[in-house]
Amino acid sequence: MKLPWKNDELKQKIDSLETTINKRDEKIGKLENMLEAEKDRRKKHTKAKQEAQERVNRLEDKIEGLTEGENESDSHTDLIQDSDLSLKKFKDSLEKIDSIESSRDDLVTVYSPGKLSSHSSIQEIKNSIPEEKLRPLMNSENLLIFYDPDLGLTGFKSQPFYGEKFVISNEFEVDELQAFFSDRKVWVLVSRGDTEIFVEEDGIVDKVEGLKSRVNRKHGKGGFSQGRFERKRDEQIDQHLEEVKKSLKNRDNIYLLGEKGLCKELPGKRIGGFDPNQAPLTNFYRPRRLKISAN
Repeated sequence: MKLPWKNDELKQKIDSLETTINKRDEKIGKLENMLEAEKDRRKKHTKAKQEAQERVNRLEDKIEGLTEGENESDSHTDLIQDSDLSLKKFKDSLEKIDSIESSRDDLVTVYSPGKLSSHSSIQEIKNSIPEEKLRPLMNSENLLIFYDPDLGLTGFKSQPFYGEKFVISNEFEVDELQAFFSDRKVWVLVSRGDTEIFVEEDGIVDKVEGLKSRVNRKHGKGGFSQGRFERKRDEQIDQHLEEVKKSLKNRDNIYLLGEKGLCKELPGKRIGGFDPNQAPLTNFYRPRRLKISAN
């Protein structure tokens, strides 16, 4: 009988097995490297996808938030021109208006956060301001109107942080607006999965928190998978809004900017939409000066 270590045939088998094992180890090593590379690629892809989804969500909010009230159908709206104002120029203009006094009660102040035609005092307003000046504004909203029979009509549009008002006096009513500017306020730019909270007082803005959550974008597939996808998306949005609620707890004087369906779930007063490409202070007020062309 041959001894094992002198068995050439057995030695060859052992060498062959060792070679096979080494080749498999090399193959396993390559596969492990490929797996790690794929994990890195998927991680980068997931991050890029999430960032893209956040941009899409923000754009959806912009579209839904800024298209409200833009479909004014009145045939005279082409007579209205508006130009952007800075908050400082807006405040300066109101200070000048505040300095005007009359010897008679003939100065008309109108605040109209909704359509002017729907103002609760619209008949009295019509009786106080000439029709040719008022008519082009009837289907506009978010208006601040100051009419002097001698100086004419001065009008602004802005975010409707004010309530409805109609006053005839020997001076214009601007105290409410000026008090609002100087108050300390919490502003919330509400978006699906990306909400920012600011404190502002007299034009000084401080960002206090930014809340980000993953929210899937919509897709066009039909059937059960779409319903499941939408339910998951709604859950993600609800979770994000719950986080926002927690951050707003114990805060007061809150003003919300964003899509109606999102803002209704949060504490505070919603006053309109916002443009994510604009500076926060611009979004808070968005003042514009109105100019009415002659008929």
